[in-house]
Amino acid sequence: MKTLRHIDFISILLVLFVFLLLFIFYSMYKIQEGVENYHNNHDRIVNMQLLNKGFDDFASSQNELVNYYQINQDIEKFRSLFIKLQETVKAHHPEEDALLTQLEWIRKLFEEKVNDLEYYKSLNSSLLSGYHFLFDLQRSISESKDISANTKSIVNETLFLLFQYSRGNYIEREYVENKLDDIHHVMRKNKNLLIENFYKQSKVSLDTISSFRQISNTIKESTIDKHLHSLKLYLHNRYDYYILGQQLIATFFFIATIVISIILFFLYLRSNKNQKELRAFNYAIQHSDNSVMMTDSDKNIVFVNEVFEKTTGYTEEEVLGKNPRILKSNLQDERIYKEMYKKLERGESWEGELINRRKDGSLFYERASIMPVFLNKKLINYLAIKLDITKYIEQNNILRQAASVFENTEEAIIIADANANVVSVNQAFTKMYGYTIDEVLGKDLSILHSGIQDTNFYQRMWDEIDHKDVFKGKIVNTTKDGDILPVWVTIKAVRDQSKRIVNYTAVQTDLRAIETSEAKADYLAYHDPLTSLYNRVSFEEFLSNALLMAKRNKEKFAVLFIDLDRFKIINDTLGHDIGDQVLIHVSKRLKHILRESDFIARWGGDEFVVILHDVASESLVATVARKIIDELKAPINVKHHSFSITASVGISMYPENGDDTKSLIKNADSAMYSAKDSGKNNFCFYTDQLSLQTEERLIIDTALHNALDNNEITMVFQPQYSIANREIISVEALVRWENEKLGVVSPEKFIPIAEDNGFIVELGYFIFEESCKRFKEMQKAGLSLQRVAINVSSIQFREPGLLEALLSIVKRYEMDPSEVEIEITERFLMDNTESNIKNLQSFRLEGFKVSIDDFGTGYSSMSYLKQLPIDTIKIDKSFIDDISQKSSDNAIVKAIIVLAKTLNYSVVAEGIETKEQEEFLRQNRCDIGQGFFFSEPLQVNELIEKFK
Repeated sequence: MKTLRHIDFISILLVLFVFLLLFIFYSMYKIQEGVENYHNNHDRIVNMQLLNKGFDDFASSQNELVNYYQINQDIEKFRSLFIKLQETVKAHHPEEDALLTQLEWIRKLFEEKVNDLEYYKSLNSSLLSGYHFLFDLQRSISESKDISANTKSIVNETLFLLFQYSRGNYIEREYVENKLDDIHHVMRKNKNLLIENFYKQSKVSLDTISSFRQISNTIKESTIDKHLHSLKLYLHNRYDYYILGQQLIATFFFIATIVISIILFFLYLRSNKNQKELRAFNYAIQHSDNSVMMTDSDKNIVFVNEVFEKTTGYTEEEVLGKNPRILKSNLQDERIYKEMYKKLERGESWEGELINRRKDGSLFYERASIMPVFLNKKLINYLAIKLDITKYIEQNNILRQAASVFENTEEAIIIADANANVVSVNQAFTKMYGYTIDEVLGKDLSILHSGIQDTNFYQRMWDEIDHKDVFKGKIVNTTKDGDILPVWVTIKAVRDQSKRIVNYTAVQTDLRAIETSEAKADYLAYHDPLTSLYNRVSFEEFLSNALLMAKRNKEKFAVLFIDLDRFKIINDTLGHDIGDQVLIHVSKRLKHILRESDFIARWGGDEFVVILHDVASESLVATVARKIIDELKAPINVKHHSFSITASVGISMYPENGDDTKSLIKNADSAMYSAKDSGKNNFCFYTDQLSLQTEERLIIDTALHNALDNNEITMVFQPQYSIANREIISVEALVRWENEKLGVVSPEKFIPIAEDNGFIVELGYFIFEESCKRFKEMQKAGLSLQRVAINVSSIQFREPGLLEALLSIVKRYEMDPSEVEIEITERFLMDNTESNIKNLQSFRLEGFKVSIDDFGTGYSSMSYLKQLPIDTIKIDKSFIDDISQKSSDNAIVKAIIVLAKTLNYSVVAEGIETKEQEEFLRQNRCDIGQGFFFSEPLQVNELIEKFK
């Protein structure tokens, strides 16, 4: 309660502090508003005084041409200023009657003055018009021959006196009237009309001047200025009083704010220590390696940290308010829970191990410490701090299992360090050799040598271990008692992450009993040591016997040659240990599928051979082949890796495809290659056509190796053009081979062979360099080309240093990498996708462009297509061929273009051969075209001549 009161007091102080700050800001705002209002009113009054002075000056401008427009504007300004002043005063001083009375007087005086000014303007206009008339009469009198000179002199003198009187030059009205009487006397005597008009107009002007002077004095005598000055003084006094009051209020609240700030500061100092402790506790909870859970007194969860969420799989939102029993696995002895609850109810802490279950259903082990939390002797919470010991438990189990295997296996096991000194041996070793661990610990393995095998044998053994990390073979050792001990030994080198050897393990099998019966020796001679299947020697002997029996009994049988597709990738990327485990799984599945009467052997590497006895028809063999392919496709799990293995199966039949072992094996092998060429994951029967194809393949293989030396390989280039304007923008490099004996060989034939025999690497470098060289020639000849597209085989991408080699070629021909577009196939992306994508990313970082060739014919996944480091998609010719108004391929082509545009890729359509195809692509905004409709592939000189 004290804490609550303390918190409430601080909260009240904070609210009051904020209120005071807001009031201070409000007071400052009101002061600023009052200052602005005062200055605005003061400026208005000053401006009105100036305008009033202008009115008085205007009233003094008699006998002059005056700008009535300006005086009218000033009157409107005065009126506008007065209205604003009146509105402001009424808004801010609504109860000030003296101010309102003062304003009313100013308004009335101003309206009177405006009326006087209007009268003044009319008199001034009349006076000026009269002067003009008098001057015209005086000119006519002066020019008249009927009027005497004396009369003319009187007229001139009268006009001069009248004008001087109007200007106020100390001439009395009576003096001017006397002169007019003289003119009147002359007028009666001479009866002249000009003299009569002059006299009358002079009398009118004299009366106007008198009225003019009177109204001018009335205007000047107006008391507006006095009232304005009085108003200004009154507002100034009110302003001073207002500012003083606001300053006093602001000062009071400012002092109050300072006082509250001081109080809050001392309260902060008092609570700072507790806050630091709380922060430290909170930090420790949030960043603890342990899982932390807190419940209320009813054992409902009120808090968990991030480690709890990661360990259990539950989020904080999912467990808040729940009972911790949601983690219960029901595998724990209930007595443990009863003991825990009793201790907690007594207010004691509990420690122990629990078997719990995660959200996904998996089990995990925890070392838990649970304690009750009391406040003022009242139970408010339970705090549980738990450590995930699952890995520790599992590792202990694995170690116990390994130790059990190590100690209980019948084979002698020796573990040595990097110098081949003994680190550990098992009981079987002691039983076999007679040495205890203490007798051989730290000794070199040579203490076991019998001397029967010379130093050359051991040198070859260690060389094989150094290069292959494993040695398998027979060694003749000697026991502690001197007895000769022949053993079959498997020695493996154990390397660390830096590839340094840290240990050697040797597993030895006692061959004494086996050599006596020679059973195990025969087994090792005729069986594959990895898979326990028959080996190649056994297969050839068995096949010879099968031929004799089939000929004698006139039976049919089939030879199946099985090759795992793309198995080399597993070995290259994950290591031979993983590859060996995969082969073991494959061999078990093959044995499970086949009949006991059938024969299966490991031919070598990832190849297996099978003999199916007494088969009535090819359909039965096909069923078995299909079953093998389907069975191998099921996922194989090895060390957290999952593999889906496919296989290509070749089949030869006895007697149709051969009556000797060599022919049957060779023909099954040929059929297997045909299955691979048709897309892998398939089977194929041998035919005579396959034999011809195999022979042709061998001829092409042999001739291909000399093609570069004989200058038989050439390059042609097919233009790529903008579909929008039909202008050439780039070229694709295409390889051609013409042999003296074979003639022109299609790339579709020799490229796959070059990839199989490894010649594709050398050929690929030639194609790349020749393409760059010829591209530079085309540019120098005046062709405006952006880039050259070059196909690069997926085999060549495995070459170490490929990027550096291609960059050196580009640099040698003074090209920018962006002028080269690397074309790759969809299949390349699917083979070891992550590795290949990283490889392509390094090419793009150096500036090369990347395109997918023959798009739509492979297995491109739209889910990761957007992640590929590519610039261009090439639509395969098969889709372009079928473009028509009714073809379903139209929709596919449109979809590919839209997809590419969405991902900001360029689109190239290859194989355009008709105007209809080109027009369809133009309407659907395809970027680039390529095909015979625009140009066939050309030699460099032909292309330059055609397009320069």
